[in-house]
Amino acid sequence: MRACKLLLMSVLPMLFVASAFAGAKPLAAGVRGVATRAPAKVVIDGDLSEFREAFCTPVNYFHPDQKNRPAQFFYMWDDEAFYAGLRTLDQKRANHAPDDRLWEGDGVEWYFDTRRGDNFRSTTWTNDGSVHCYWTGLTVKEIKPRFCLRPGYLDAIPKVGVEVAARETKYGMEVEFKMPWKNFPEFSAKEGEVIAVDAELCYSDGGPRVDRFFAYGSPLSVQQPASLAKVQLVNRLERQHWKQCGPVLMPVRCDTAWSQKNKPHAHGIICLPPNHTDMVGKIVFRLTDLTGATLGDFPAKTQPMVKAGNFARAYASWPNDLAPPAAHHVTAIIYDKQGKELTRIAPRLVSTSMRQGY
Repeated sequence: MRACKLLLMSVLPMLFVASAFAGAKPLAAGVRGVATRAPAKVVIDGDLSEFREAFCTPVNYFHPDQKNRPAQFFYMWDDEAFYAGLRTLDQKRANHAPDDRLWEGDGVEWYFDTRRGDNFRSTTWTNDGSVHCYWTGLTVKEIKPRFCLRPGYLDAIPKVGVEVAARETKYGMEVEFKMPWKNFPEFSAKEGEVIAVDAELCYSDGGPRVDRFFAYGSPLSVQQPASLAKVQLVNRLERQHWKQCGPVLMPVRCDTAWSQKNKPHAHGIICLPPNHTDMVGKIVFRLTDLTGATLGDFPAKTQPMVKAGNFARAYASWPNDLAPPAAHHVTAIIYDKQGKELTRIAPRLVSTSMRQGY
């Protein structure tokens, strides 16, 4: 009898986990990110504490200017609105642009498509459920948030209840954005619905715009909503979502340092998700040749960036002689704390900055 009780006690937790896993809804085909349900009440005040469990896409963690480029975009929703949060590392904060050209300074270009049917993610922007807009927490160097619509599409939405708020931090800024669903009367927000999103961060370094970076797509998103990513409204980020969402949760970049004391090594860097690092166990960079044969696995070590805001990444390196440029592939494999695979991620092969090319 005692042995039966012990067996039952060991099996019950596994059954509970399996039941919870089975009950979670899978993501729709083609979805690349999620927006998690907001807490009971979201106050738009520039404090991102409500976003502590929200889905996040880290951006620009690989830029050499570590004090002025890395940032985090957060995504939430409820029955009333869609919410976005932005946390930046930025020591040169300013937006000198006029109210109708906010992209010329520190700010966000926001791309959003709620249309249903054949128009969803079409190649043209329209005034019936898609919107390209801009928001910033700054007027010159003062915390004075602003919002505007894209010139030529000023009637895209009625701007009902849109809110932007911001606050300065020791390391940069936090900005909150609220877009009520009332601005999209043909769309009904509920768990499982899929919309399209891209988030672009503009950088000015105190003057005119000098750089930009896209969380999901590229400058093609400016031209057409078809470049936007499918984002699903979910209750929370589930374990099985990682397979599809990993590439934006934990972006990867590979490069070779221009100054090295020893024989040449290349390296891989991967962003760590600020809200869900408790899920991440081992990270391995796997090198394969052009036939798919494994050349080697290289474990990554965590590199803290800024403790406040949970900015961190992981790093691994390997000899160039093992994998010469243009003759190999790199895949980051992420395992959970139990050693089971969560997701696989490849370097992003798209230009996202001010000029095309590398």
